[in-house]
Formats: sequence, C-alpha cells, structure tokens
Amino acid sequence: MKKNELNSLVEKEIAEAQAKVSLLVEDLRSGEVLISYKEELPVISASIIKVPIMITALELMKTGELSKESLIPVHKSAILKDTEVFEYGEGKYTLDEFLVWMIINSDNTATNILIELFTMERINQTCRKMFLDNTRLERKMLDFEAVKRGLNNYTSARDMKAVLKALYHKSVLTPDLCDYAISILLRQRHKQNSMRYISDEVKIAHKTGGLNCLNHDTGIFYLKETDYFFGAFVWDAPDNVYGMKWIGRISKAVYEYYGKKKH
Repeated sequence: MKKNELNSLVEKEIAEAQAKVSLLVEDLRSGEVLISYKEELPVISASIIKVPIMITALELMKTGELSKESLIPVHKSAILKDTEVFEYGEGKYTLDEFLVWMIINSDNTATNILIELFTMERINQTCRKMFLDNTRLERKMLDFEAVKRGLNNYTSARDMKAVLKALYHKSVLTPDLCDYAISILLRQRHKQNSMRYISDEVKIAHKTGGLNCLNHDTGIFYLKETDYFFGAFVWDAPDNVYGMKWIGRISKAVYEYYGKKKH
C-alpha cells in the first residue's frame, strides 16, 4: 500500500466514522509520525489506564520496595464477579501474577488490589513524572457509583505513545524493567481490535480497553521493516462492536503499509 492510498483510506474512515475517534501512528525507528488525528484529546481510558498502573509497580521494583516475588494477599471480598483468574478464591499471589493478569487478561480484581496497594496518588504521581498531561486515575475498575459522581479515568493517544515509546527506547526505569514490561504486553490475549483483520502472525506488545460503546487499542508492532506505535481510540459508538471493527480496518491498512509494500 502506498502512502497516498493509506492517507485516503484513513481520511475516509475518519470522515465517515459513526463515533468519536482519536488516532496516532509513529515509526519508532525513524520518529516519523504517519497518522495523527486528535491525538492530544483526553478520552475515558477504560483498561488502558492499567499500563500506567504497571509502570508504577515497576518504579516500586526499581526502588526495591517490591519485587516480582512479593506476595500480595487477595481477600474474598476483593474478588470481583468478572474475574477469570482468581476463581480459586482468596490467598496470596506474587506481584508478577498480578501484573500479568492485569495486562493480558485485563483482570479488574488484580487492578483494584494494586490500586489499593499503590494508592491513586502514587499512580497519578507516576503519570505526572512522565509528563502524561491527559492521564489520570480517579476511580477503581467497575466502580460505577464513582462514575455517577463524575469520577473517571482518562488518557490520550499522545500520552500512551509517550509511555510505550519510553519502554521501547528504555528511557525510563531500567533496561531490564522495560524489557519485563514489554514481555507482559506481548502476551496480550485480547486480539479483537488491532489484530482483527490481520491473518499473519505478528509480534505486538499492546493493551486494549473496552466499555459500553467504547473500544481502544494501543501498542507497538514489531516488523522486519520497522517497529511502529499504533494508538486508536473509539467512543460514543453505536454499539459495542463498531469500535473494534473500525480499529481493525485502520490497523490492517497501517500494517499493510509498513509490512507489505511500503512504496
């Protein structure tokens, strides 16, 4: 796919979108921004906020306050009905298990326990430290009473690019911790967004997020030709699948531009 063909396709998708969208794509080797559309716009983050929570955990590992093997208790009262990994019941689990399940399964029980452990202030401090102007944590997962009170979690495509780009270039934490974070993101089990229409086996380190009529996907594609950041955010959609399909179409086009016929 040629660049002018990609631009025409993306412009058409944006113009005809039946939802609000934000989009950002950057070649991480050259630094060229391929696509940008409202990338600075703050959006409700859904589970994308779990990436900054993971970064906070890694900061605590860097200072020695925690380690991968640190045991964290899970009480029965903290286990949410939607969990797929704490069905064994209460007990003690390692920080590594918490981080893996929070990211690859998007487990909300793991997330809420880590929020309680780190505190919202510490997590937001991490966001400020990384100059994530549009990213903040205001509520726990599935706390819809907090939403009714006007509290929510936010991020932007630009902020998520900053986080993932820092991990990619190993400009935060330590090189080993950056590799550890990427290794978890590479194990993502939710593939119905950016990988929806890509049949090839692709190395991608990413995180998805979904709520009612909202779908996000942001991550790093590792190809032979280049590595690129992909961030697509869709909200106020007509249904819960529209955003997945929209992201899938954009992602397939970008992948074909970078990975198939670039010129």
